[in-house]
Amino acid sequence: MDKKETTLVKTVQQQILDYITKGGYSPNQVLPKENELSDILGVSRVVLREALSSLRALGFIETKRKKGTVLISPQPFSIMGLIINSGALNNDSIRDLYELRLMLEVGSADFIFERKNEEHMDNLLQLIEEEENTDDLERLIEIDMEFHSSLYRMANSRSLSDFQSLIAKIFSFYPQTRNRPEIVTHRGLYTILKNGNPDLFRSAMRLHLTYQFDNRDEYLDAYFKKQIIDNQ
Repeated sequence: MDKKETTLVKTVQQQILDYITKGGYSPNQVLPKENELSDILGVSRVVLREALSSLRALGFIETKRKKGTVLISPQPFSIMGLIINSGALNNDSIRDLYELRLMLEVGSADFIFERKNEEHMDNLLQLIEEEENTDDLERLIEIDMEFHSSLYRMANSRSLSDFQSLIAKIFSFYPQTRNRPEIVTHRGLYTILKNGNPDLFRSAMRLHLTYQFDNRDEYLDAYFKKQIIDNQ
């Protein structure tokens, strides 16, 4: 498919989405058949079929036996997961994801405070106590990721949790030792979460992540080298 055809397909994709929106379609509703939709939009069935295939791959629609083309609610992080796991992302895109995760960690304080409960706090405390009583470096890395994953779950956002789980492995490639400098520890975060307020927690999280901010080139270089080795 040449550039002109690709542009045409993208245009028809948007036309289909506009038609769905204007038509008030909701998930699980059946769209018109290909020949009908082709006539409605005034495009060839060949181009329409390509556009529908792309929308199907993106998770907007699916084909059901005996029903036809059905609108579904797209799951953006499922698509992102396929992209990340494909190994096709370049280094700049990986860097963007890494930095986005740091932004989200600092910015989620209000939601965490609003939605925390006793079970959440007990889970964090168990992780902290295990962390303080183990010298297993691999387990320390796992606990670190579990702690931050728990915070995402506390914010009660499936999208945030999905995103964190997708890029967690990028954060596993750093030197986790007892001597790693931390201005605010996990226990410190827990104490502020229990007795403080969102503004204090936000500031504390930024201090907690200072090492990740200051050493992001080291983290990412380790990740990129591991990817090269895995792909050889």
